[in-house]
Amino acid sequence: MPEISGWRPRYDADFFMCTKVTAVLREGNRMQIKNGVTVNGCQQLKFKAVIPSVHQRKELLYAIEKTDADWIMLKLGDINTLPQLVGHIHRAGKKVMVHQDSIKGIARDKMGIQYMANCGVDCVITMKSQCMKYIKESGMMAAFGFFVIDSDACRTGLINIKEHQPDVVILMPGTIPEQLVREIKDETGLPIILGGLMTTSEQISNAIKIGVASVATSHLEVWDQQA
Repeated sequence: MPEISGWRPRYDADFFMCTKVTAVLREGNRMQIKNGVTVNGCQQLKFKAVIPSVHQRKELLYAIEKTDADWIMLKLGDINTLPQLVGHIHRAGKKVMVHQDSIKGIARDKMGIQYMANCGVDCVITMKSQCMKYIKESGMMAAFGFFVIDSDACRTGLINIKEHQPDVVILMPGTIPEQLVREIKDETGLPIILGGLMTTSEQISNAIKIGVASVATSHLEVWDQQA
């Protein structure tokens, strides 16, 4: 796969003006992104079966040029390169989901979240329940991720979801029992994404069959799987 080249951070006045305009338009874009179905009176996000999770620039270029993915989960970059990475993805007609803990140099607080909104990020994944409010106030989609390691973790996760109302839930690892996935989906009424240890077509097909909205994976071999 070819390398992505020519990305340089910009600090000129036009760039900062663009980030201000982007911030103003976030709320309108938020409604455009929510192009899913209506459940219990609430409109929900809709995803293709697989979301490429990219950790390297060559993976990002492959996901942009060689797949039909509508979302890309970005797990690379830093405070200087994020605007260019997001712009590159948007120019390809795809949306950007950024993991809050994966971008170097960005604080995990309200100002850091606002910076990501100014960069044009569509959805922020957070494992901090208090950050969901700031993400939504900034006009982005809030994805709440948590590890389902035992009953207590599941119970705490459900409490946080009900209290803070994210737009989507990410369960990790993706190999948790199917019955548990169904129960969390039924309990929350939100789109569920599975992430972690999902490496085969069979795993993805089974996940979609039980009502999972999408599977996030770093395995290129399954990035174009439809269901």
